[in-house]
Amino acid sequence: QHNLVPQPPLPKYVHPSDELILEDELQRIKLVGNVEVAKLVTGTILAVYGSEQEDGGFLVEELCFAELPQPLPWAGPSSDRFVLLASGLGLGSGSGESLLGTQLLVDAVTGQLGAEGQQSCAALISRVILAGNLLSQSTQSRDSLHKARYLTRKTQAASVEAVKMLDEILLQLCTSVPVDVMPGEFDPTNYTLPQQPLHHCMLPLASAYSTLQLVTNPYQADVDGVRFLGTSGQNISDIFKYSSMDDYLEILEWTLRAGHISPTAPDTLACYPFYKSDPFILAECPHVYFCGSAPRFQSKRVLLVAVPAFSTTQTACLVNLRDLSCQPISFSGFGAEDDAGDMEVGQ
Repeated sequence: QHNLVPQPPLPKYVHPSDELILEDELQRIKLVGNVEVAKLVTGTILAVYGSEQEDGGFLVEELCFAELPQPLPWAGPSSDRFVLLASGLGLGSGSGESLLGTQLLVDAVTGQLGAEGQQSCAALISRVILAGNLLSQSTQSRDSLHKARYLTRKTQAASVEAVKMLDEILLQLCTSVPVDVMPGEFDPTNYTLPQQPLHHCMLPLASAYSTLQLVTNPYQADVDGVRFLGTSGQNISDIFKYSSMDDYLEILEWTLRAGHISPTAPDTLACYPFYKSDPFILAECPHVYFCGSAPRFQSKRVLLVAVPAFSTTQTACLVNLRDLSCQPISFSGFGAEDDAGDMEVGQ
């Protein structure tokens, strides 16, 4: 309306001049002293100890978070059983290497790839969890919304072909292993958290199998006595933007200590307006806490897993339910000088 140039998106929205305000139902007060301003984000619940100053600020001497919730009792299996975590398949991007890596991943899970030892490992995978961003960001074309209808009458949305591709991939997986499919930022479901499951009508081939489970984001499940809790990554990437923390694993641990999955919702992250209860509060400490669409693989105990975006890293994660060890499983595609694709499992 005012012919202003839109501001370019920034990787970080933090500045040395930022201030922290503590508020409750009655008042607000500025925090100064022993507090790391850049590490805290809007919506954080914490307790502060200190005194009010003459200038109206609150001098913080100590602060504490909710810390880890009550741990769940251990009831995992006594032998090796694996859960494979993958995120950010990015279907519909037009990248042949990404699609090849996805097919290699499917072949590895279904036991059609690798030597005898790797095939026996695949036989021990009890579940596959796909943590969001199944479709590429490039499928989110909004140009058709601003064009005349006669110009787009015979064109097909890029997401249509990508969803068909997803259906075929899930069909291969569901024939041999249970698959839990979480939606992500670029997938065809509601934008606000918690995101609802993808609709079965979009996946007619895979939906015929009872092993396909379309789930929410965030998602919680018990697999062989091990509690998994995770998101597709929007909560962690949003905190990354509005804090000085650069490490996804550090942010994942921070949310666990804060006792809340997504403190920045609904301020900077779209969220359904819950007013009676908050479903993102961590009442119990899960055994495995993960986030999808991370820049690289990382893991830490309580098993925190940053699941990398598969379309850019060609890497998934294998979690051993016996001892909660985690290792990346990487697929290198056909390069210009390669004669075959390789599967590498790293410790």
